[in-house]
Amino acid sequence: MLPKILVHDLDKSQENRIYEQLERRAAGRYEVHQLAEESTVVEFDLIICPECKASFCQNISSEATILTWEREFASPLTVTEIHHKIEGYLDTWLQRQRSLSTGKKASMALIFCFDPALKERWVSHYLTALLNQGLVVIYLPVMPLYRVPNLEEKLIGPKLTDLLISLDQSEKDFSKDIGHYLFMHDLGYMTFRLSSMSDDMISCPPHLLRKLLLAVREYINLLPDQVIVIIDCESICLDTAIRLTQLCDILYADAATAETGAGAVARRELARYLAALPSSVDFRVLNEVKL
Repeated sequence: MLPKILVHDLDKSQENRIYEQLERRAAGRYEVHQLAEESTVVEFDLIICPECKASFCQNISSEATILTWEREFASPLTVTEIHHKIEGYLDTWLQRQRSLSTGKKASMALIFCFDPALKERWVSHYLTALLNQGLVVIYLPVMPLYRVPNLEEKLIGPKLTDLLISLDQSEKDFSKDIGHYLFMHDLGYMTFRLSSMSDDMISCPPHLLRKLLLAVREYINLLPDQVIVIIDCESICLDTAIRLTQLCDILYADAATAETGAGAVARRELARYLAALPSSVDFRVLNEVKL
């Protein structure tokens, strides 16, 4: 599906000229539209319009990115500049589409790496790349507390352990309450307030972690923004990782290539891991993903 670009101007002759020239330049990379008089519903990805029409256009397509002629473009206006702006937007749009599961506005991705040093370097760059794409990012570490990257301990507010206890003791739907356990990390992503006990997450029974992921899935499906949840796993057994990944859209894992005993074990375990996953899970080799 190509991204849809709406061009709207108060000067209709200028709008028609821009529309016609952009159509020729689009070359199958994007669709150009003008505002139709009939009441057709189109979900646009990018809208370019006058400042005075920004609110009106946002109401037409609430999730579209809005660029205004006055703020984003130099005078005199040229189609070349407009096309370059669209191309820059498309690069970000395509990166965002690749990061999310195909056709989904909200995705869950699990990271399981046989090389902790590689994962530690990669995750930091990956989170930054997702934020730069304009995604809402929720980071859920399932690992010992002392291994959580860029750990920020919050003493005030309900913690993830409290949520797990509630999930264990009640069959109530907690999905709408997930936001109470999150805070904005200094690096820009959302994450959970963690317990001060270092082994809480890795000692948690697998069935409870699955209930947590199911609640998180329901929560992100309610959000209006494009969102991705990153479940970063370390020091948990392979069977637990498999059970969690079965609830996710994407698995990031490293492909061990070293011709060593450890490398052979990693490849054997990865093969077992992938064989246990449903076809709905998109497997991506962590160290081959372009950030």
